[in-house]
Amino acid sequence: MNLEEKFVEIIERKHRELNLGKDYSQKFSKIRDFEANAIGQIGEEYLKLVINSISEIIDDGVIHNEYDILTKSGKYIEIKTARKGRKNNTFQFNGINPRYNYDFMICLGICEDKILYRIFQKAEIQYIHKDRHYYIIQNDLKRQLVQMNPDNHVNFKLTINIIDLFDISNFIEELNKSL
Repeated sequence: MNLEEKFVEIIERKHRELNLGKDYSQKFSKIRDFEANAIGQIGEEYLKLVINSISEIIDDGVIHNEYDILTKSGKYIEIKTARKGRKNNTFQFNGINPRYNYDFMICLGICEDKILYRIFQKAEIQYIHKDRHYYIIQNDLKRQLVQMNPDNHVNFKLTINIIDLFDISNFIEELNKSL
């Protein structure tokens, strides 16, 4: 047995498992290399650019507030960005605080080949006392908000399947209705 060859085999297998050195031919492929905070910053910058083309932004949430954007029309917007999971077709949007005061939350899902979104009105985040959980309920979609860490009753995460998000091509039209 050649010990060095076996070691190379293990490295190569692990490299494939971690998707390192994979093809970067998809337009958003590099998103997989960023950590969660950087993905959030990318999403916020992108949505500020889009929203500013529709409605003037008077506060861009640089100072931590209960929202990320305040528009001239008086709308408070929270932005959440996530990339698609490697092994499944879901997105995990983190740091959702149901008690924060915003008018709506935009969830931006990034795939290697497309951008998806869903807009939730604040009123669609409900605490159901019987279950003792927060839920997002919108038309045909009902998802539980789950604590990010045990005993953390402030920050929650929302997992959404790719089929429950919409193609970005409809985003500006829907955003205009919300602003």
